[in-house]
Amino acid sequence: MKQVLMIATGGTLACRETEQGLAPTLTGEQLIEFLPELSTLCQVVVENPFSKDSTDITTADRVKLAGIVRDQYAQYDGFVIAHGTDTLSYTAALLYHMLRNLDKPVILTGAQKPIGVSGSDAPRNLLDAFRVICAGYVGVAAVLHGQIIRGNHVVKVDCESMNPFRSIGAPLDGIIDRTGAVRLDHVPFPDGKPEFVDKVDSDFVLLKLVPDLDPSIITFLSRYQKVIIEGYGSGGIPIRLEKVVQKLIHSGTQVYITTQCLSGTVDLSKYAVGCRAQALGAVSLGARTVEDAIAAIQCGEL
Repeated sequence: MKQVLMIATGGTLACRETEQGLAPTLTGEQLIEFLPELSTLCQVVVENPFSKDSTDITTADRVKLAGIVRDQYAQYDGFVIAHGTDTLSYTAALLYHMLRNLDKPVILTGAQKPIGVSGSDAPRNLLDAFRVICAGYVGVAAVLHGQIIRGNHVVKVDCESMNPFRSIGAPLDGIIDRTGAVRLDHVPFPDGKPEFVDKVDSDFVLLKLVPDLDPSIITFLSRYQKVIIEGYGSGGIPIRLEKVVQKLIHSGTQVYITTQCLSGTVDLSKYAVGCRAQALGAVSLGARTVEDAIAAIQCGEL
């Protein structure tokens, strides 16, 4: 029977009603009390490094999670991270880039409703996370609503739906049906020995283009080493902003271009506005999601 470490971080699935609204109060041990079937799947040890609404989770918290996996990697067959859904995609992406060439699974999951309330998706999502580990998946992924989504493709697209996540830019790695049967369509193959990134750089900023954006905002961004501009469609920089972006690049700041569209690829060679941006020195982020691009930049891959 596989040995699994469950890392509980709070989130909606661990919430209870308070005078100030829903807040995470349940520990990981309390969460698994709602899962009597779990004892037939695997043996579970629980860690509770913090208990937060995922809105409050920082890069330092995410690095801490990666450190727990790194430090206990040899002791367990897999890891389940119970996490709030609002920023789960950012955590999944950063862990994907920090925990490289894994030959074991690290599965993030969460819920739209607290465990124990009517209609909660928490029990299914938690059980499915453990099922995917037992089925032989490897690498970092999110398991929610019967979907196995690789860590660098996870995006939350709905704040109310019980099926709020999509795999953007890649097909699902597999599914879990209502009976709990796991179908793995793709299992990532490690390219070498596991590697653990120790240093993460947060000297970046993301700017979303909107019509008539004040150019002085871009001038202010020179304090950052790297700037991601979330542009329109296939990518580009409005002509009215080109001079300040050029000045920004000449100051030593690296400028990357992504898109506000949920799917598709930034192609700076397609339109004149993109070609001009490329000539300035801006770099296309291709088909990467915003979360994946941020994580790759933080881990020094871009």
